[in-house]
Amino acid sequence: MTTTAKITANRKNAAKSTGPKDTTSTRFNAIKHGLLAQGITELDSPETFPAFCAKITAELQPVGEIENFLARRIALDMVRLNRAAFLEAEFITAQLNPPETETELGTMELLLAQDATKTVVVDPGLPARISNEAADTLANILTRYETALENRLCRCLNQLERLQRLRQGENIPAPASVDVAIHADGQPLASFGNPSAPAPDTG
Repeated sequence: MTTTAKITANRKNAAKSTGPKDTTSTRFNAIKHGLLAQGITELDSPETFPAFCAKITAELQPVGEIENFLARRIALDMVRLNRAAFLEAEFITAQLNPPETETELGTMELLLAQDATKTVVVDPGLPARISNEAADTLANILTRYETALENRLCRCLNQLERLQRLRQGENIPAPASVDVAIHADGQPLASFGNPSAPAPDTG
């Protein structure tokens, strides 16, 4: 059994503790276990996100679980779109301002470098501000990410508006499902299961 003296000693030792000295890994615990679970990161001003959600909710005026869920998705997608724009700007800035390095040569290396053939740039031309690889990353990753977010945001807005109009008694027709087929072989178009019409005689 724990004695009174041991309890007293434990209390004295606990009083000497000043808490964690390095909070690098713990200072975002509240965000990690709260907003991070909702998709909010350190790039998204997590301290202002609850107030932003409240503004979106007040503006959209959702009623019920489904409409409130769509309103939260709309707020989150808006934050993610801002994040995509920030990442794009940060990526381009990093490409335009690469790190500068300097190589220090020893005495023997300096002598060898002086005897080496030197290449003189006569006309530097007009190089691209960012490399082809960087432009490809920008177009194929960040732009597609942004487009996907915009499409999802529009779908949530449309669905929320539809639910609200239905709730208010409007007669909203059911959404139509349209299949689109793209033919790239140069053949005339035909309906499913039917042979294509012969190509017109141009002779």
